[in-house]
Amino acid sequence: MTMVPAMPHGGFLTLLKKRNFLKLWLAQLISMTVFNASNYAILVLIEEVTGSTTLVGLAIICFSLPALLFAAPAGVFVDHMNKRRVLWGSNCLRAIATFIFVISLLTDRHQLVPIYLLTFLISAISQFFTPAEGSVIALLVGEDELVPALSLFNITFMLSQALGFIVVAPLALSLLPTFTLFRLTIHPVDQLYALVALLYLVCAVLIALIPQASFSNETGSSKGRLAGTQPIGIIGNIWSEIRQGWSFVRSNKPLFLAVIQLSFAGVLLLVIGELATPIVTKLLQLPAKSLALIFAPAGIGLVVGSVLMPRITKHLGKSRAVFSGTVVLTLVALLLPLTTLLARVLQPHGWNANPLLLLTIAIFMCIAGFALDFINIPAQAAIQEQTPDWIKGRVLALQLVLYNACSIPVILFIGVVADAFGLDRVLYLLSLCIIAFGVWGVYYEHKHSQSIAAADVRDKQEEPESDKIAQ
Repeated sequence: MTMVPAMPHGGFLTLLKKRNFLKLWLAQLISMTVFNASNYAILVLIEEVTGSTTLVGLAIICFSLPALLFAAPAGVFVDHMNKRRVLWGSNCLRAIATFIFVISLLTDRHQLVPIYLLTFLISAISQFFTPAEGSVIALLVGEDELVPALSLFNITFMLSQALGFIVVAPLALSLLPTFTLFRLTIHPVDQLYALVALLYLVCAVLIALIPQASFSNETGSSKGRLAGTQPIGIIGNIWSEIRQGWSFVRSNKPLFLAVIQLSFAGVLLLVIGELATPIVTKLLQLPAKSLALIFAPAGIGLVVGSVLMPRITKHLGKSRAVFSGTVVLTLVALLLPLTTLLARVLQPHGWNANPLLLLTIAIFMCIAGFALDFINIPAQAAIQEQTPDWIKGRVLALQLVLYNACSIPVILFIGVVADAFGLDRVLYLLSLCIIAFGVWGVYYEHKHSQSIAAADVRDKQEEPESDKIAQ
């Protein structure tokens, strides 16, 4: 595999001195933070209004289902449309939908159907923003800055989750007052959603301030295609172009491997999130308020790993980095239940309050977050390097589809197994799955070594004439 370029002099600071990249990064930070904050708020709202776990689960489905349904078609649109316009338009549409959400809450906060529909709509719009943003990162930085840029966006993704779920939404819902205006009772959640809508507009302004000329690779050979493309023409070709995107991924062996690896890392992160509460309450037999013992160290590991991965990947190479990550994650999944078992043997009474045990668990979770970056960031970099700009939106969208299609059955399966056989057996099974995946990756790369070597040395593919839509 190709070695990853070195971190440019100055690291992330050098990247953030690029004005247009800074605007895109700020748009990502703000939009992802408010998106996560609004997701947190909707869960709190439904819990307060109904007290039903089933209805809260339905809200979670509204978050995730649009990615499964619309991510691939959205990728086709992104490949054919002006990406700057897609980024700007998606933020404007999310702002409008969120303002309608506020009106719905003020009208009747107990009517859940509009809430579910608007949540679904906002998530569906976001499916266009994500591949468009992923496609333009490489256009705003130099080739030697791509991996650091991806690391920064990965850090921002993790930071936005923490800010949205742990800081912005909880503080807003706790500190904002309830008051009456024009005989309307304004609750904290209403004010939070109004703020979210305004911040989406701020993101739209940031995108509008990036000159079209900065998206240099969208000019030239693809300029005519963008100018002449009509939405109705895209719809007519959408399924054939999705198939073309999938055929492109399957024919490019290193790209296919990277797509699988990135999807696996995403599903694994969801599994960690699903198992976090059972680890605290069932494995460690601690109250649920101790959840920070799992989330905080894992988040720290993810952020630290994102900062250090460019240098680590430069020395190890992508293949060794990914396999190293799977080995470490396997050990962590195996050692978590074994450590608690050992603690029970050594200290039968009060074992779960032992500071050494709690510190060990926190260290394991920090290492797990760090190891996830060994899979995540090299796979992201490989996808960017192996995908030409003319099809990048479709490839990124197909990766999201694969990730969401796999995550739903995996999450359901993990939950059923945990309830039926116990959390410790789930962790043992998880360790086997992780190492099996790592071994499969090595086998696949060895089996297709000639194809992968050829892909590493060939230039980016030229856009085929068949992909151009007649004006």
